[in-house]
Amino acid sequence: MTYTYEQVLAYEVASELANTHIADYSAAIGEEEKKACPDQAQIDQLREASLAIALERRVLPMTDDEAVARFTAKYARTAFRREAEVEVSVFGPG
Repeated sequence: MTYTYEQVLAYEVASELANTHIADYSAAIGEEEKKACPDQAQIDQLREASLAIALERRVLPMTDDEAVARFTAKYARTAFRREAEVEVSVFGPG
């Protein structure tokens, strides 16, 4: 298989975006599990979502530029959106 430097970079960006989302799901699972009465359905849903991203990344072909671009667009985060998520998780909503 041959691939270009740009394809490797694009694939790594896509992979890191997936890793970020998986880490976020893992953190949410951990927070739910810490609760006095954790919601097992919520935990299961978070695990399924995390697994879905991992499986999607696993079959992502590095040399398919369009597929990598779609994956990146799907999981990309703007700085504003990420900051808002962090603010809510750290300071609570509102």
